[in-house]
Amino acid sequence: MKKVLEHIDETLLLKIIEDRADEKERKRFENWIGESVMHAEYFEEFKKTYQLTSIDANAKQKNWEAVVAKVRSGQRVPDYIELPGKQPNSKTVFLNTRVRTAASIAILLGISILFKFIVFDSRQLVISGKNLNPKEPYHLADGSLVYLNGNSEIAFSKKFGNKERNISLKGVAFFEVKRNEKIPFKITTGNTTTQVLGTSFNVYSDSTGRVKVSVVSGVVAFYSGKIQNGVKLTAGEQAAYNPNLAKVVKEQNADPNFLAWKTGILYFKETPLTDAFRLLQKQYSRVFVFEPKRDGDPTLTTTFDNQTLEAVLEELNLLLNTKNSTRNDTIFFKPNN
Repeated sequence: MKKVLEHIDETLLLKIIEDRADEKERKRFENWIGESVMHAEYFEEFKKTYQLTSIDANAKQKNWEAVVAKVRSGQRVPDYIELPGKQPNSKTVFLNTRVRTAASIAILLGISILFKFIVFDSRQLVISGKNLNPKEPYHLADGSLVYLNGNSEIAFSKKFGNKERNISLKGVAFFEVKRNEKIPFKITTGNTTTQVLGTSFNVYSDSTGRVKVSVVSGVVAFYSGKIQNGVKLTAGEQAAYNPNLAKVVKEQNADPNFLAWKTGILYFKETPLTDAFRLLQKQYSRVFVFEPKRDGDPTLTTTFDNQTLEAVLEELNLLLNTKNSTRNDTIFFKPNN
């Protein structure tokens, strides 16, 4: 197991899972997981093992008995199972952070070996954007690159790139696909499929079932159901799937900021302030409010290129002739009168 980990240890992986890692540790983790598919695969199995040790204490014994029965009969066991409730005295032990970390690692390593062929027989590998930097790509086995937004994830076969290149996506991702005319690259998102040979494009999906594909280079087929029912998109074109109409329709891409989540660059040209603040809110995870409300919505014309929040606030105050104050996660702008 240490041979697989190379330059990282289980303590750091546990910190990443529990969101306790500092910036330096997270950077080290991101570099490590981007080095090979083997590292990403190991981390996914480590996470699943962690889930097994974090089951609700009210889980019933019958769930475990059902798993045992399936294993004995030779049936496949799902990636996530409910184990019996923990012993009452285990809670006291885990109150101490250091003891909990050491014990958790021991349990994780033990269970990962014990259940390797029972629980981790999954043929799917799931990569979450929460564990990646949106500006740094995840390297697929075929040489293609995927940039994932924070709350997004992709799933694909561990044999990806051999005889097929199929991926399922939840959320938003930007793909740079390595050309392979023999094996098409297919992305399933909700009720839609995006198929390419080699190109770069952005795929957006939300909880309503709406999907948008925006092409940067190359040619993309985007469809729902059969490929002949879809559309072909070239560089600069966009199409959207409307779940209410249950079909794909070409549309103009009028949003210059559709890749802002990846590039960190925001363009504003006489943009209504409410729209500009909405985009800034997504980029900086803060709520922007202009006070007092006016009948006419002011506009904003500027470009923010990966600037810090402090630099953005300073420029906004100059452009809007305002001063800002912050309460919790909300930033208020008031005119200098």
